[in-house]
Formats: sequence, structure tokens, C-alpha cells
Amino acid sequence: MSPLIPLRDPNEDYNIKRFYNCVCAQTISTSGKFLFAGNRAGDIFVQNITNFQNSEEMRPPLKIYPQGEECEINCLSFHREFLIVGSIGVVYGLKWVEDKAELATGRAWEIKIPIDVEAIEVPDVNYMWLRPETDLLYVGCGDNVIYELNLEDGRITRSFKGHEDYIHGVCGSGAYKLYSASEDGSIRMWVTNQKDSTGLIEPYKKDTLVRPEMGKWQGALATNEDWLLCGGGPKLSLWHLRSMECTSVFPFPGKVHVCDFVEDMIFVGGEHTNAQFYAMNGKLRADIKTENTAVYSSVWKTEPERFMSIAGYSNWLSILNDFRFLDSKIELYESRSNSDTTTVKGENGV
Repeated sequence: MSPLIPLRDPNEDYNIKRFYNCVCAQTISTSGKFLFAGNRAGDIFVQNITNFQNSEEMRPPLKIYPQGEECEINCLSFHREFLIVGSIGVVYGLKWVEDKAELATGRAWEIKIPIDVEAIEVPDVNYMWLRPETDLLYVGCGDNVIYELNLEDGRITRSFKGHEDYIHGVCGSGAYKLYSASEDGSIRMWVTNQKDSTGLIEPYKKDTLVRPEMGKWQGALATNEDWLLCGGGPKLSLWHLRSMECTSVFPFPGKVHVCDFVEDMIFVGGEHTNAQFYAMNGKLRADIKTENTAVYSSVWKTEPERFMSIAGYSNWLSILNDFRFLDSKIELYESRSNSDTTTVKGENGV
């Protein structure tokens, strides 16, 4: 008797993932030797990036670690020997064995995000920021709340409430300062030992920044001791933290999903095929065509060599070695006919 429900063709599923791959998260191991990327299909990709600038050296094969179809990989971070994954309603850790270049297939620990009794759905973990040299992880979620997680004991030690819509980004500086970007159009400032937010920026209310056709939401932010960078529907802008004045506006044409301070430059990506680098005064330094129709993630390092990976709606990672040109690409789901990619099955057979 034939089954009532047709069996799924694994090759067809694989090809669908190749054509519609969307990578939202990346991170680099503590050693700086391995790149991790995660997509909405629930797969984690691991690539050895040692001596990546040497084009003549054969690269080790890419490894794929499926997390299950119901596990969207929204954000990634790395702490000690754990790859930290943010998904729907949960943050969990996977043990990384550096000398074997292997990622554990079972979760070493997990922390579930609280669900409000009146909530209709489980909140997404949209963004994670790890405070350097500590065990404190800050996660921005779909319930409009930022949670402080202590990775030492797995407790949620406090929450930051004040936003009126879900969180797109979180970052911080120093020992106590925290900043968050939200769909509600605001950037909120926090001091971690105080209950309420200590400052507010609403870029969409500024005539030089607002783009009504793109909305008021804030999609990305970055900070250092003196400056705050933010953008989304409004244009990417640079704010001086002491004066709270906007000092530079950047003409990136698309909606902003990624921004960062990279060396003495400002990096931005979003709903555009190109990613761009600017000087602090707004002058364009590099205009880089990527393999993405939209950019959702970037990760970079400077030691022992420069390296940046740009990802988004594409089956390719765009690799930069000098932060000025596209130097190479990494294909994630290769054609089955010529693939040397290794897929590692998990404990549940995924």
C-alpha cells in the first residue's frame, strides 16, 4: 500500500535550502581559527579559516551540523569552549572541541526565555551580546525585553524593560553601559545596576535621518567609549555619546541590518547587494559588491591576519582580507555532484 503522505525527496529539500539560504548569524572561535555560521533552516556551518589569505593552500572541508528544522539560528556567540546559539525561545550551548575541530551534536546546556502568560507565541532570541571578560550574556528578544544571562550558573539575573516593540540589537561598553535598538524606532541606554533606561534616542524624529517609506525601526547599532552608531529604516547615523548630538549621516541606500566600528572605519550592510565602509566623517572608503541580495550578518578579526565574512540572503559567504575588496567566497550548500562537505548527524538523527 502506498503511503497517504508522499515521502519527501532529500535531494529536493537540499536544493531548496541551496536556493533560498538565509544566514542570519556568524561568530568566530576564541582561537580565531574557526568560523561558524547559522541559517534559518537550522543548520550550523563550520569552516577552518587558518591561513585563509593563502589562496594556494587547500581549504579544509566545510562541516554542517543540523539543529533541526524547527530550530532557526537567529544569532551566534562564542564563549570559552562553547558555541552559543540563540533560537526561538531558547539560548543553548554546544561544546566545541578545538583540537578535533568538532562541534558536539547534543546541547551541553540551555536557558529558556520566560513566556508571558498572555503571550500568543514564544519570543525569538533576536540578538546576543557577550560582555568581554565576563560570563554575562545579554539577549534581545521578541517580547520587547533584554535579558541578562549568567552563563556560569545558567540563571537569568535581570531584565531590561522599556521598549514597546521587539529588540533588533544589543551592545555595550565599559563595565556597566548597555544600549539597545528596537522595532519601536528608539535606541535606549541603560546602566546595568539601575532599573530603568537612562537615555533615549529616536532617530526617526530627525528630518535628516527619517526615510518614511522604510519605517522608523532601528535594525542595528554599535558603540565604543565615545560614539554610538545606529540605523534601520532611518539612515545610518553617528552620535556623540557625551553631547547626544548626531555628527555624521551615511548615505547607505538600503535598510540597515548590520553596522560596526572596524578599525578606523564604519561598516554597514542591509537590504542592498553592496556592503560599504565609511570614514567617521561620512566619506565613502569602500563599496563592496557581495553575493547577497540582503546582508544580515558580518563578523571580523584583525589578528593574526585580517578577515571578514559577510552573510545574508545567499548560499555564499563573502570573504574580505583587507576590508576593501571581495577576495573570495565560501559556498555553504555545495552541489551534491561535487561536494566534499561533511554533514554531521545529531543525537536525534537530524
